[in-house]
Amino acid sequence: MKYSRLMLLSVATTFAFVSPLVSDEATDGKAADRDAILRRFRDEFVLITPGKGKFPKSFQMGGGEQAAQPTHEVEFDYSFFIAKYETTQDLWTLVMGQNPSRWQGRRNSVEMLTFDEANEFCRRVTKLLREVKRIEPDQIVRLPTEAEWEYCARAGTNTKYSFGDLTQELDEHAWHTGNAAGNDPPVGALKPNAWQLYDVHGYLWEWCSDTWTETYEKQKAKTSDSAETDKTARRVVRSGSWKDPAANLTSSFRMGLASNTKDDAVGFRCVLAKTKKGAATSK
Repeated sequence: MKYSRLMLLSVATTFAFVSPLVSDEATDGKAADRDAILRRFRDEFVLITPGKGKFPKSFQMGGGEQAAQPTHEVEFDYSFFIAKYETTQDLWTLVMGQNPSRWQGRRNSVEMLTFDEANEFCRRVTKLLREVKRIEPDQIVRLPTEAEWEYCARAGTNTKYSFGDLTQELDEHAWHTGNAAGNDPPVGALKPNAWQLYDVHGYLWEWCSDTWTETYEKQKAKTSDSAETDKTARRVVRSGSWKDPAANLTSSFRMGLASNTKDDAVGFRCVLAKTKKGAATSK
């Protein structure tokens, strides 16, 4: 078939007109998806208010395990936000550009990441949230301290678990070795604690900002802003995981992992807080 100069000019003009429109739609779609994911992430933070309502200003941290001894009182003089869910794969992929997880699912918790990678995510998502004005300039996303994590997990309780002491009720609240074959369910599939936080027992171990100590005996009082710079140190993980038995899923159970650990049972949960504020004090 022969084409006249007029026909070719018409086709070229059509493509010149249509192509930018398709590109703009694709760009707009990605931007809308990004904004929706960031908005949901911000909206899912729960405000933690020690000393207000039914939640005490201080709590007894620790438990019966040797690594959780001695029990000691921790008091907060500030409020902060913590994520309702462990960090999800769609959010991680948006921020970091790839998904390292073994168990793939947009709303599954992200796993197979190191302590440093979790911190880098926090740095990047803080920047993104500030750019879209979802957080204040003096707010940052970061890992929780161990004290913040346990206070939030307990939700005002002093029992083994946030729901009580009965292990037979664990299936309703936690993914563990007795009811899970992997990190496959989406976040929020089971019952939350009294703060409406999900998967604080089981599912994935969660990185905390603290350097690991064998017991609390030598651990000094920390502010939640304390910076840890030792890249080779073992770090605290909490919560237990789908690979763990019930005894490892209590509110007080703690474990130390090398900071470069990557495992399909290790993820993290974010805190949103002021860059400068009060301290959590151990007594």
